[in-house]
Amino acid sequence: RKEKILSLMKENGFSSLIIYADKEHGGSFEYLTGFIPRFEEALQILNVDGTSTLILGNENYNKTKHALVESKGILCPLFSLPNQPMGNFRPVEFYLGQAEIDQTEKVGLVDWKLLSNDFEDFHSQSAMPAFIIEGLKKMVPENKLVNATQLYIDPEKGARVTNNANEIARYEYGSSLASDSILTAMNTLKEGISEQEIGNLLQADGQLPNVVTIAAFGDRFKNANIYPLNTKLEYGNKVAITNSHKGGLSSRSGYAVRNEEDLDKVDENYLEEVVKPYFTAYNFWFDHIKIGKHGGEFYDEFNAFYSQEQFGWELNPGHLTADEEWLASPFFSGSDKTVQSGMIFQVDFIPNQEGHHGISAESTVAIADEALRKEIEDEYPELWERIQNRRQYMRDELNIELKEELLPLC
Repeated sequence: RKEKILSLMKENGFSSLIIYADKEHGGSFEYLTGFIPRFEEALQILNVDGTSTLILGNENYNKTKHALVESKGILCPLFSLPNQPMGNFRPVEFYLGQAEIDQTEKVGLVDWKLLSNDFEDFHSQSAMPAFIIEGLKKMVPENKLVNATQLYIDPEKGARVTNNANEIARYEYGSSLASDSILTAMNTLKEGISEQEIGNLLQADGQLPNVVTIAAFGDRFKNANIYPLNTKLEYGNKVAITNSHKGGLSSRSGYAVRNEEDLDKVDENYLEEVVKPYFTAYNFWFDHIKIGKHGGEFYDEFNAFYSQEQFGWELNPGHLTADEEWLASPFFSGSDKTVQSGMIFQVDFIPNQEGHHGISAESTVAIADEALRKEIEDEYPELWERIQNRRQYMRDELNIELKEELLPLC
């Protein structure tokens, strides 16, 4: 991973990168260090010679020696929680000044937002907190300070958008964990069970969810609530359940009914107008994605088959996933990005049809060429067996025949 980043730095004229992290936006920091700063903020300063410095708050400074890349540590109380000890209060540039920032070429700011679709548009805007940016401007000439988030998550050239066999094996753990917990929850649904009881089943292996867990019966968001309540499941209710960990999200949405006749009573023509078109669109997604496919072409083909105008999906028809549930997406109008071996996708498009409840069967799939498939098969035989079992189930039970390069991870 480090060599991928250093290579991109050299190719694009960066002598140093400043990588930002907080709990919600820690993926690019974690990519090399192996951890996020939990409830604090953090910076990694990576120079093109490979030297690394971590600037950490009070409760994460002790993680320096555990980082996966050897790093110098700097304690910065400003990155800590409110009212924790600050010592002699110092501005952020004091702590930045203790780090070595190679300023011979561009100094890149890596946050979590792609504020441009153009990989080579290394511009001055950044989603990094203003107090850090202002401190950096006192240390680095402003004309050298540019956004370099693209080096990490551009949906074609970014280092993090493709994965090797080891990374796919790690991410399959989270993807299958999410999926298995959703299946357990679905198998436990019964009249009278509460959202919270189902929510308990979604807290799998004690792992940190990377989205808000959903267990919702009936109408959602009453009193602005987004978490499971003690609401009991009643026959005919809408049902939505979602869980996600590093590597993938699984989501299911529908109705609590036993047969088509009762379904028609609570949502007339839901099966014909929502469910069946969604299933065919899902199959279309599998049939048309392939290595080398242009993202804009895929977007247009999908939209022609399952139109936004008719079915109301508003976002991208699928996106990349990694430590974050949504990393980036090559699928947008006019995209020149291409699908590559090693990408992990969420099959994610969300219908919004007036007069009907929504539907979701979001799940995770990797794209792998012959060499990567062989690597997975040789190095991770148990993972390979799970993938083959899933392929067989999809073929025999769902009548969905996957291309060899599509590997279901849940």
